[in-house]
This record gives sequence, C-alpha cells and structure tokens, in this order.
Amino acid sequence: MTLKEIIAKKERLILDGGMGSQLINYPEYSGKDPSLLNITHPEIIRAVHKSYVDAGSQLIIANTFDVNPKRYENYAEIIAAAIENAKVAGAPYVGLDIGPIGELMYPMGQLKPETAYEYFEAVVKEGVKCGADFIIIETMIDQNEMKEALSAAKNNSSLPVIVSCAYGKRGRLMTTGGKPEDVVAIAESLGADAVGANCSFGPDLMIPIIEAYKTLTDLPIWAKPNAGLPQVVDGKPVYTTGVEEFKEYMKQIEKIGATMIGGCCGTTPKYIEAIK
Repeated sequence: MTLKEIIAKKERLILDGGMGSQLINYPEYSGKDPSLLNITHPEIIRAVHKSYVDAGSQLIIANTFDVNPKRYENYAEIIAAAIENAKVAGAPYVGLDIGPIGELMYPMGQLKPETAYEYFEAVVKEGVKCGADFIIIETMIDQNEMKEALSAAKNNSSLPVIVSCAYGKRGRLMTTGGKPEDVVAIAESLGADAVGANCSFGPDLMIPIIEAYKTLTDLPIWAKPNAGLPQVVDGKPVYTTGVEEFKEYMKQIEKIGATMIGGCCGTTPKYIEAIK
C-alpha cells in the first residue's frame, strides 16, 4: 500500500517532534542557521531524526522549513542534503517541508502570488528529484500563500500533499484572519491529501481547530501542536506543557478525528514516545 493510500484510509500515523528543541542539546550549534547544518554538520541533523525514528515516528520531516530560492542561492544543495539526512537516519517516510517564504503576500505586502508560486515550484521540483515521499506545507498563516504552495505541489508532483496552518487563540490565521473553512475550501478545491494545524500554541488550544476541521471536511487531519507556550528561563525557551499532559490532550485530539499526530516546537522524542 502506498503512503497516499495509507493517508486516505485514515490509518494512524505517528509524526516527529521539534527540530529546534533538539538542537538545544548541541549548544555550539543551537542558534545557528539550522538549514545550513544539513550541509555543514549532517551528523547532528541525522542524530535528531534518528531520535524520532527510535521514538516511533513514521513520518519524518526533512529539515527544509525555510529553504527556498529567495533565501538561499544553494537551496537545491540544502534540500538534497536534508532529504538524504532523513533517509540515512532510517525514516520510514521522508517529507519535504515547505514553510512560508518569509515575506507578506500582496496586497498586505510586496510578495506577488506568481512570485511565491515560482519559489514553491522550485522547491517542490528539487524535493521530488531527491526522493521525498510526501510534501508537508506547514505553519501557513496566510491562506493565499498556502494556495500558491499547494498549487505548486500538486502541479509538479504526484506525492501526497498535506497543508497545515498556524492559528491564533481566536481560531484565525495569524496574518490574514482566515478561518478553518477558508483553509478547507482551498485544500479541497486543489486536491490536498490532508489538512491540519501545527505550531501556534499547545494541544489544549488546538482542540477547537481540529473539531472545526472534522465538521468541515472528510479529508484526513494532521495535528502537530507545540508543547504549550514558551517562557524564557535563563535565556532559553521553556515550554509549559509536560509529556503526560501533552499525551492526554493528544488522546482527545485523536478521538476527535486526527489520524496523523505528533508535536511541533518544544516537543522531544519523549513526547513522541508518549503519543506512540
């Protein structure tokens, strides 16, 4: 059975946790450009991926969140290294991670839709060439940018594509104020394989978002919340939701209907072990 079929059947799939949360364990590299570590220190990125594989993650997200032609001239080299690192770490399935370009979309900003599409298209083509098993478009805070990323993914690959957005406490996208129904309408119209939410806040505040998705769509649902909201202690972020509390909330999220579950910022392999 292909991954696309597994996702469509809504079988339970365990995702990974935070990358930055683990890089803190390497103080000499924490705070440096995590994308470039794919090339300069692949052993670190591989060790983080392997820690999640060992914890039970089935879908490992390659370390390409902010990699695009606008930010990196050598984006293709970084994508190739990132996917290779995840594969060497033993990932059952490797996801090409596509995050926001990092510039506000027109008319709120200067980034035009056609330009965003070109950036996303370039990333998708490299990810496909390098052997990604799926595409995750994540932490989207503008449904218009999400639309361009999803269009590029569907037009340039046959891989499963998941779209995941970051919401504020009011249940709206943090830039445009878009609602879950806006996200679902775009996801369904362009053929996304799943829809979800990630980052933003802890699993308790993600519950209403997952409930909304469940009433709006039959698409499989992805849930990857933070380990709560961080507090700065001795200059480092400390997340407020412990492993056991996180696990109990994730049980609720799964009961509501999410079938792909994991963690985002602040989560570690221990969180993934608890989910598994």
